[in-house]
Amino acid sequence: MKVLLRGVLFLDAVLNLLLGLLLLLSPSATLYSALQLPQPQPAFYGQLLGVALVGLAWLLWQATLNGQLTVAVARTVGQVNLAGALIVAVWTLFLDVPLQPAGKIWLLALAVVLAFFAVVQIPAAKKVRLREREQRDQREQDQERPSAKDARRNNGAPAARQTQSNEPRREPVITPPPGYGPGTEVMTESAPEETPPAHHARQNPHP
Repeated sequence: MKVLLRGVLFLDAVLNLLLGLLLLLSPSATLYSALQLPQPQPAFYGQLLGVALVGLAWLLWQATLNGQLTVAVARTVGQVNLAGALIVAVWTLFLDVPLQPAGKIWLLALAVVLAFFAVVQIPAAKKVRLREREQRDQREQDQERPSAKDARRNNGAPAARQTQSNEPRREPVITPPPGYGPGTEVMTESAPEETPPAHHARQNPHP
């Protein structure tokens, strides 16, 4: 949907640039006579409107490239295009404007194009804005879930450490085995001196 919106904004920028250049040439009576369009009088106002339309075309071009401007510019320009289409259609069809047949066709075609741009831009901008808001909320929820888990984990660890630190430290108790205590020490006896065996002594073979 956003790609379609950018495409319409680009076409709208081209249209506004062409209209702006045409109005900047308001002093040229020959050009307006060839197109069978009414010449702005005085030409000063026509040129001021031409400068405004060129600036609007530049803004639409920036909104086509910059995604952050697309929705806001499309919503605003869509309303402007709708108002412009109504004004051009009313003046062309119902008010006494000196127009030749070709000039009336040009203006009615302009009104139809502006209305088409408005019909596409206003709903598309609304849908893209809602989708971007849902995606932003989803990203925020995804970021909050890990942070909440980390917070619970961090809150549980200090509590466990604090519980362990508050308990008094106990020295290990060594219990002696049964029958062991004061006065029951076992005295080791020294080994008797070994006497040489009988065969080691010199004996008289003749008693």
